Amino acid sequence: MIDKNTGKLTFYSGKNIFPTAELSEIKALKLSAVQEEQDWGNGWIHYTIRNVDVSGIYFNMTFFYHEKTLKSISFIIKDSPFDMDTGWETWGEQREKEKAEFYNDWLNKELGTDRNFAWGTIRATYDPKSAGSSIVIRYK
Repeated sequence: MIDKNTGKLTFYSGKNIFPTAELSEIKALKLSAVQEEQDWGNGWIHYTIRNVDVSGIYFNMTFFYHEKTLKSISFIIKDSPFDMDTGWETWGEQREKEKAEFYNDWLNKELGTDRNFAWGTIRATYDPKSAGSSIVIRYK
């Protein structure tokens, strides 16, 4: 899914997202029925797609644009569709830390252990401030 030479993301049916992708290009791919866009009015736009199925792995992804340039992508993965109706009642710190471990294992299988590339970096972490775990791609 992640090309470590270029930073390109490949989805089903040969749909690709390149580090240079414009927001309109990502929208045109129609990767998800659930799409949300937030324009913060300060040059930042966050575009989120949910339950993107890639060979039985489901992704919730947020694309972060600043001044029309893709700066980063944050995503979470699961081996079954995300329940969009769950809230904080299912949250637990230990569970989030276990998700970060799962994400790191997934990245190891996808890319190996190197997380720094000519096109940017990729990390899987637990962030106590946001109370969540995710994988983050940052483009140069």
